[in-house]
Amino acid sequence: MNSLKQATMAMVLTLGTVGLAVAHHAANSQFDGNRNIVFTGVLNRVYLGNPHGYLYFIRMVNGQQENWTFETEAILALRRAGLSARKDLPIGSTYSLVYSPALDGSKAGLMHAIKLSDGRIIAFSVKDNVDASNALLNERLLNGQENSQP
Repeated sequence: MNSLKQATMAMVLTLGTVGLAVAHHAANSQFDGNRNIVFTGVLNRVYLGNPHGYLYFIRMVNGQQENWTFETEAILALRRAGLSARKDLPIGSTYSLVYSPALDGSKAGLMHAIKLSDGRIIAFSVKDNVDASNALLNERLLNGQENSQP
């Protein structure tokens, strides 16, 4: 009887671990981590949660409205980076950000950094993203390339 309980517990733990591994994904399975692109658009909606948050943007290209979705870090990681959704992300404001594009070609990406209206750049994931994103944003925005295409 004792070994039956142990076998059952081992099976439950194994299935639970597999379920967790499948539930979360590696970023490189969805996004091209070798490319960093600048995007500028109007924030339409925010969802902050775990394990990821999402920022939804609208922008006009050739008279057509495009809807974009950017995956972010979890809400606690955003807070640790210095981002307050309530203070820093009012809906209807225009933002520029750096992202890796979705591999499937959809209007989506993994956000690495965002430039706020007060000029601060909040970067996530990698320490060097702050300097790299700042340089990329300043280069593209200063040269009039607000809406870089993937």
